[in-house]
Amino acid sequence: MWTERDIREQTDEQTFYRGKLLESTNGVLEFSSFETEGPYGDQELNLRATIHGTNKNNYKVEVTLYYDEYGEPQDIDYYCPCEDFLTSDGICKHCVATMLYYMHTGERSKTVTSPFSIPLPSASEYDDRDTFSGNTSSVFSENSTVSQESILEHPARTDNSMQQILRQFGNQENWMITDGALIGRIHLEPTLDISGKTPSVSLRIGDKKMYVVKSIPELVQHVQQTEMHKYGKNLAFVHQLDAFDDNSRSLMSFFIRQYQDYNYWYSTDIRNFTLKNELLDAFIEIVADSGTMLEPSTKNHGLWYLTDEEYKKTLTLTAVEGGLELKLEQIPSVSSLDWNYIFKDQKIYHSSRHTHQAINLFEDRMTGWCGGKSFIAESDLPLFAREMLPELEKKYYIVKEHFYPENYLPEDVSFRLYLDLPQRDIITCDLVADYENNREYHVFQTDSKKQHRNIRQEAKVAALLSGYCNAKDDATGLPSIVEDNDKLYDFLTRGLAECEKIADVYISDRLKKIQVIQPPKVSLGVSLNGNLLDFNMEAEGMSLEQLAFLLSKYNRKRNYYRLKSGQFVAMEESSLDTLAQLSQGLMLTEEQLASGHISLPKFRALYLDAQLRDNESLPVNKSREFRELIRNMKTVEDSDFEVPDAFRKILREYQKKGYLWLATLCSNGFGGILADDMGLGKTLQVIVFLYDHYIVQGENNRNTLIVCPASLVYNWAQECQHFAPELPVCTVAGTAAERRELLDSLPDYPGQILITSYDLLRRDIEQYQNLTFDYQIIDEAQFIKNATTKAAQAVKQINSRFRLALTGTPVENRLGELWSIFDYLMPGYLFSYSRFREELELPIIQQQDKDALHRIQKMIAPFILRRLKKDVLKDLPEKLEKNMYAKMTGEQQDLYQAHIQRLQILLSKQSPEEFDRSRIQILSELTKLRQLCCDPALLYEKYTSGSAKLDLCLDLIRNAMESGHKMLVFSQFTTMLDRIAERLQKEHIPYFMLTGATTKQERIRLVTEFNQDETPVFLISLKAGGTGLNLTAADIVIHFDPWWNTAVQNQATDRVHRIGQTNRVLVYKLIAQNSIEENIVKLQEQKAELAEQILDGDNIGTPFFSREELLELLQ
Repeated sequence: MWTERDIREQTDEQTFYRGKLLESTNGVLEFSSFETEGPYGDQELNLRATIHGTNKNNYKVEVTLYYDEYGEPQDIDYYCPCEDFLTSDGICKHCVATMLYYMHTGERSKTVTSPFSIPLPSASEYDDRDTFSGNTSSVFSENSTVSQESILEHPARTDNSMQQILRQFGNQENWMITDGALIGRIHLEPTLDISGKTPSVSLRIGDKKMYVVKSIPELVQHVQQTEMHKYGKNLAFVHQLDAFDDNSRSLMSFFIRQYQDYNYWYSTDIRNFTLKNELLDAFIEIVADSGTMLEPSTKNHGLWYLTDEEYKKTLTLTAVEGGLELKLEQIPSVSSLDWNYIFKDQKIYHSSRHTHQAINLFEDRMTGWCGGKSFIAESDLPLFAREMLPELEKKYYIVKEHFYPENYLPEDVSFRLYLDLPQRDIITCDLVADYENNREYHVFQTDSKKQHRNIRQEAKVAALLSGYCNAKDDATGLPSIVEDNDKLYDFLTRGLAECEKIADVYISDRLKKIQVIQPPKVSLGVSLNGNLLDFNMEAEGMSLEQLAFLLSKYNRKRNYYRLKSGQFVAMEESSLDTLAQLSQGLMLTEEQLASGHISLPKFRALYLDAQLRDNESLPVNKSREFRELIRNMKTVEDSDFEVPDAFRKILREYQKKGYLWLATLCSNGFGGILADDMGLGKTLQVIVFLYDHYIVQGENNRNTLIVCPASLVYNWAQECQHFAPELPVCTVAGTAAERRELLDSLPDYPGQILITSYDLLRRDIEQYQNLTFDYQIIDEAQFIKNATTKAAQAVKQINSRFRLALTGTPVENRLGELWSIFDYLMPGYLFSYSRFREELELPIIQQQDKDALHRIQKMIAPFILRRLKKDVLKDLPEKLEKNMYAKMTGEQQDLYQAHIQRLQILLSKQSPEEFDRSRIQILSELTKLRQLCCDPALLYEKYTSGSAKLDLCLDLIRNAMESGHKMLVFSQFTTMLDRIAERLQKEHIPYFMLTGATTKQERIRLVTEFNQDETPVFLISLKAGGTGLNLTAADIVIHFDPWWNTAVQNQATDRVHRIGQTNRVLVYKLIAQNSIEENIVKLQEQKAELAEQILDGDNIGTPFFSREELLELLQ
């Protein structure tokens, strides 16, 4: 039978203990054993294990134990790929751990494999290794035969870590029976040795008689493993923490904690444990009450105890010829990083080292190689008396022998400071130090006379003054402030006051002419005058023309403005900052400010009020009409408008608030964006608004124009018919002649609600020139995000009184899209696009300008109402999103890599100008890469090797069908939808398909049938079906390929996750692993932050990246 002694004989003591530690700390990750019969009938036990190694390496170990005919151990072969095994004699710690593990667990079962680890490879995987260290041969020779009790035939057994835990409980039971009487009796006696360079501790152990602990790591091992160990004929016991008395238990726990670090097991001195810094502090804290022995021993061999009493060593200062002799009391002491420990009269005194660093250095040197003595020369005594002695007096008991430090202290000094302006923008500073007996010294002039001067105080004042200067005067050599307005202003406003505290300051007449003028006191008045906002301004202490000029030069990063006269105007007053922000936000001209009376459009009132409330430093007089307007817009829920009775039970609470917001906007003459999340019923809120005006208020002569994508024209008509059949709704569709006839008849038959598409409006725009509409609503307002398109220009040409925009994504790719929508709602509100781009869009995008960001937030906030589903639909089922990765292989991967390399070469060779000219080509190449990720057959007709993503998609569809789910599959490539359709047909899976080629009537039919029948799959083009559909019959959404803009994908998802959905919605996003698709997702997540800040939830993304971003995408 193999024993620990047999294993010890195969290696050295240190390696054995390392292996034992590995085995006891779950270092054996996998283990199996099997018996074989050698060529001569002898028995062989084969052990195989995976052992945890350092540097995140795991080692596969092979050990073969040979037995004679009587079952006694005969020989051993072993192999480990670790470096120690290959370079040293004997077995390594990994082999030791393997054999110990078998000894502790293997007797009960021949095969153990942890259920939490990957199964070990078969024996054949080891056949390529035919040599072992020393006299060894392959464990798995051709003549070896595995016994009938093979690995797979062994019964299931407890895993490694649980075996060790159970063994601990078993040992505890045995210990209570055999050694229970020893509870709390075993004592550990520490001895602190401070004789060496680094302190250390050794131990003695015992009950009545004490024995030296020869190996501290072995003691720790005994306690951890609950092992029996004998120290002498009077002391042998099973080691448990409970066996030690209270004080010893704390000390034992201290060592156990330290040996959890593998490095301590490698120490060559196993009898003494080194105590460095924090370990020394921890040890002394543990033995504070129980005490410790001390080495080298003193006259009294008793225990030493920590005390809170203060002890100061005696430091004797003796004046001798030529200087001063220092002698420090020499008593046993030791230091850590934080504490000094002094040993005297069986007490351990401690004092903090968190003092002057030089004093700690003094203590270390004087107790070290200086031997407690040192010498300071006469010339250094002034510095010693002035600086060092006061610090020493805090730490030591000072004895002075014929030494009088006051003789070396500097004299009292006072200062005079002379400031002059020899030239414009140059200030010189002459500092004079005054001493007794009318002695004076110019501090900044070279003077060899340093004796009896307070050099430290002179340097302190000189440093303060020099901090405000940036040069030296060529003529005088004095420190100066030269042609630096920032330095000059800082000195005049702050530095001068500091200098007056420590010196008498004399200023020349020329310098006195440079004054700092305080800013004027400004008051404002705001009032309403019809559709105009009157803005009046008065200034006290400065003319309006001067104030307007100052504001035109205002810079928030500079707190002054310098006039041509050389004087400074302080601009730090918060009222000026508020006024400057207002001027910038309202884009007021210098002429407007100088006039003192400014008329603005009424829609500026809300931004003006927000600015004034955030900065209350300006006194403002607000008219009653102005206050009423602000109050009405801020308290929409308390307005006088009421939800029509017919809709009180239909509308949700947030929809009621939406209706009230629309009514409030309209009554005050403002336009707005209803930007609710997709699926929250924006259409219904507008229908209620129109119902109130047409049916409740009886506005029979007013016209309404609703503009939407062509696919939604009939959907709008159906929704109106469903919720409010009384409304006079008419679709402007059909032939050009039919549309012309309808529009021509409108003046004769007013009071109509017309619904048309962006495309038809663009074509028929001339027919609308003579028509007037009271209400104009555009749906999916992102259709006019490009202000230069004919669609955007057409909706802005309509003569309408109240304008409303509906969109779930006001910003998709850039802030200019938001400008275009507001240019429709309230022309001029965000000013001209060139000014908007220069002052807001570019600073926000390129410079991350927070001021510009806050400014646009304040401007648009009153006119955008946005609610998210997660905030208002608490009863809406949850939506779970998951990225599903498909790994391209074989020919698909090869084709993808070839295109990647081609595009990388193309980009790397291009100049910035060439890159700008070839954006279309690059975008085309990126599209090809994304098609290769989907299915190379989209590019290559003869490609037949398959697609990883298509296979994954079909797996998801099959699994979903088996569970009774209906699903939508979105792709931006209609050709990909065709490929998916082919696979569905082969597998006889029913499906519908909707693309841009699907007619409006067919679109409505497909949606209706899918929501009612059992068809499981609806293939939809992302662009054609991302909006205007209600498909709540489905509860799974599959995005086959990621689009540049995640907001578009979210819109598509919300065809399912919307009001009416009763099931949890699962969203799968298929992504080709290690491809451009994966990088697109990462990059778009980074770019989403801006839109989150602007609109709290939208996503900004664009396929037009910089050259560097494109190269990063291709990594």
